[in-house]
Amino acid sequence: MNELIKSLPENKEYLFDKFVFFICIIDCLFLPYLWLVSIPYTMPLIFYWFFKKYKLLRNNDQYKLEYKLFFALFILMGLSTVFSVILAPQYAYKNVVFLILYTSMFLYYFMFLYYINKYPFVIKNFLIVFILFVVILAAFFNIDKNLFQKVVLFWNPRSEINANIAEDFVNYRYTFIWMDANNIGYMMNAIVLYLWCNEKTSFFIKIFSLLSLLFVLIACMSNGAFLSSGISIGLYLIVKLFDLFKGNHNKKYKITPINIVLFLIALFALYKIIPQIPNYLETGIAMESLERISNNSGDSRFVIWQTVIQSVNFFEFILIGKGGVTLVNGLKFAPHNGHFYWILGYGFISYFIFMYLVFRKRKVTSIKKYIWITPILIGYTVNVLLGEIKMMSIIMLLIACSSSVKYLMGSETSGK
Repeated sequence: MNELIKSLPENKEYLFDKFVFFICIIDCLFLPYLWLVSIPYTMPLIFYWFFKKYKLLRNNDQYKLEYKLFFALFILMGLSTVFSVILAPQYAYKNVVFLILYTSMFLYYFMFLYYINKYPFVIKNFLIVFILFVVILAAFFNIDKNLFQKVVLFWNPRSEINANIAEDFVNYRYTFIWMDANNIGYMMNAIVLYLWCNEKTSFFIKIFSLLSLLFVLIACMSNGAFLSSGISIGLYLIVKLFDLFKGNHNKKYKITPINIVLFLIALFALYKIIPQIPNYLETGIAMESLERISNNSGDSRFVIWQTVIQSVNFFEFILIGKGGVTLVNGLKFAPHNGHFYWILGYGFISYFIFMYLVFRKRKVTSIKKYIWITPILIGYTVNVLLGEIKMMSIIMLLIACSSSVKYLMGSETSGK
């Protein structure tokens, strides 16, 4: 009886943690932004969870270092935001919103990592369903843009696609249910690479995810995402070659009836799909995408970065920055570079902390299991990405899965 009474608080804690964890995953992967302001529905919940758990994070050796770094990062971001209110009061509201968004990004990370370290979890099926969800909406986009507009505006009233409608022709890129078309391209690259390198996936899933990636990349028309896909697939092939030379390939694949069936299904799908590719490339969506890629050399990015380098005294940003709204020569400016953005917004010190927390390879993580971050680093460099808080939360989930010894050991021993 005493043991039962003692277990009640533990069960209550488990149920609370489980509820917060799974509702946050569902929200970040599948739900729209809050209609009033572009934040996830679960953002207030994640702050509540953190206030309940921060003492544990602060005192636990597993999280202590990252917690202290995050706390220092938060102070620097807060000071930069206060300075921005004095410097440019017209952007005070936006700068406070950016502070809350970027803070929540790390709170999602701590919550995901805490749960994964403590309770059993497998992310693979969530990611496969997410890919399917993205592809279904991309199919709507290809079949009927006006229908796609109605679906997305119903699902996400804050979508900015309606700003690009002109003369009864909906002329915009595929944005998924997010705010920027580039972001879904980078996210799909990262998820596909994560599935291939970090989870045990069948040949069928690999073919399905690759075709899905190509389909979405054409729809979102992102040059940077196309570039990152080439680099990502190249890295994956290099990793597989190393595995081949080491003789590890025999340990990873078993010929089973289900794998034979999936292989035959994949062959049949390829047999049906490949002849349709030339026809698809002649559709309006594909031709717009290819034209955009051929006309965009990337020189505009270098011009923008050159402007930043020539106009900014970077010594002013060693300690703190000037807030989430980037100002160059006193005017609002889009740097199209996450490195410049964070330095100008929150200073060099916080930039190094941010890069360490987000992009470093953990000691417990092999290079193979962290190359999925490559397309995110490319996107951060040429498109910033940070404003898409749902995307950043998914990235934090993948980082947590790639950083947890418990999860990594489970993914090695689990079957396909």
